[in-house]
Amino acid sequence: MSKLFNQKFILSFSILVLITFCLYPFCVLIGKVIFSGADGAFNLHYVQKAFLSKSTFSAITNTLWVSLASALFSTLLAIPLSWVLTRTNLPKAGVWRSLFCLPYAIPPYIGAIAWIYLANPSNGLINELFGVKLFNIYSSGGLIWVMGSFFYTFILLSLSSALDRMDPSLEEAARLSGAGPFRIFFQITLPIVWPSLMSGVLLVILAAAASFGVPALIGNPAGIYLMTTKIYTYQKMGSLSGIYQSGAISIILLILAIIILVVNQKILSRDHFKTISGKTSRHSLIDLGKWKAVISFFLAIFIFILFILPILGIAFTALSKIQGKFELSNLGLQNFYKVFFEVNETPRAFRNSLVLAFVVATVATFFGMIMSYINVKTRIKGRSLIEIFASLPYATPGTVLALAFILSFSGGIWGIKIALYNTLFMIGLAYFAKYLNFAIRTTGDGFGQIDDCLSEAARVSGASWGTTLTTIWFPLMKPALVASWFLIFMPAFSELTMTILLTGPGLETMGTLLFQLQEYGDASGGGAAVLSLTVIVAVGIINIFVKVLSKGKYGL
Repeated sequence: MSKLFNQKFILSFSILVLITFCLYPFCVLIGKVIFSGADGAFNLHYVQKAFLSKSTFSAITNTLWVSLASALFSTLLAIPLSWVLTRTNLPKAGVWRSLFCLPYAIPPYIGAIAWIYLANPSNGLINELFGVKLFNIYSSGGLIWVMGSFFYTFILLSLSSALDRMDPSLEEAARLSGAGPFRIFFQITLPIVWPSLMSGVLLVILAAAASFGVPALIGNPAGIYLMTTKIYTYQKMGSLSGIYQSGAISIILLILAIIILVVNQKILSRDHFKTISGKTSRHSLIDLGKWKAVISFFLAIFIFILFILPILGIAFTALSKIQGKFELSNLGLQNFYKVFFEVNETPRAFRNSLVLAFVVATVATFFGMIMSYINVKTRIKGRSLIEIFASLPYATPGTVLALAFILSFSGGIWGIKIALYNTLFMIGLAYFAKYLNFAIRTTGDGFGQIDDCLSEAARVSGASWGTTLTTIWFPLMKPALVASWFLIFMPAFSELTMTILLTGPGLETMGTLLFQLQEYGDASGGGAAVLSLTVIVAVGIINIFVKVLSKGKYGL
């Protein structure tokens, strides 16, 4: 009875937390925009204005076609890569797989900064190297290239996971019948993993539509404005009209996100797992023969262009006194000294990001473990609401979530009248809502690997529910907890999309300072390059920790 009471109490508290931070803000956002008349009267003025405005309509159109084009480019990259990495005897396939998945862990806006250094029309390193203006990153092609070169990892990870779990019997039967590898892939393999492919494509569309850093850094100079950049522009007007106009666009983006989320859930819930299982016989790999060296060579070129070249561009820019000058005497550490010892905002930004990431990762992992325990290890009615509510802010574009939090919690929370606007606490709340779903999924996966017989044995021995939780579940959950903590810490440390709307004077973070240096305060580009390189190194170190501590189960 005590155990059931504890579980119901925790479920009730969890639902309260989720409603407060994952559902209520969006209700307020919609209500504020729709009921924006005098004394809260029904008024669709700002919604109509958003739809009738040529600039807003152009932003909506741009968002749709850029998202679809990025998804198409990502698909063309991910499908052949996933096949080569999972269905052939490519040497060091695991290493190649990790390399091609690494862009997943790096914020896309850092990729945008890297390609600005490499391919901007004035002094891009590639253009300077060849002495000809070969590339102009400030274009629709540049925008799609940067998004696709990072978001293809969504499809690659989804497809590779499905191909690993797929029962190989049908492929083996086709191979024995004389079918070639390409015919097998397109007629058997691809139809079976089609739901996973479509799920990855939808995630890319959503990620591209929700992206702020890449459109702001590359799209704006090219005159290509997306919905996220329009939301930022209206919100920064500082007027009530601007907030309501940004709210109207946010509702459109929120509806798009919900549609994609629902479609994605329906795709994943289809009965396509009949031929995909957790345990399969080992796949018979296709012998590449003399093509091993050729394919390895092309893979090396691809990973160099997609990942290594941008990092080299950032590193060269960080070390250069004068940008675009290829001389050994031009290299030095003066940019590092300037950023870390002369820019007053750097220590504050580093401290703020470190505190936010540490606290949010800790709190979200704790709540995620408790909620996933209720969701996975109990049969209490209503537990499915946990995953439903938590998934909403995770799938919602960061600009929409940030604006919803501004409208909901600027004047207080839970009836407590305190000023939260322009505070680290507000930013932390938004991070918590955004990444809680990630903690629930990661720790839920850990709970799923632990047999219930252990807790039953503890119960028979007279242990209370709390004792069982602390002496059995916590110790066995350490790998999942560590992975959840680090995998939340990484994006929170360099987050930009939400923070750019929530930040104020003295609240700089690594993401916002990096953005400001690139956009406004550092004409040479060296300062932004230094911070970008710092974030990349930090992400790499954390990923290694996750891989080691989770024994390869988590991480890239």
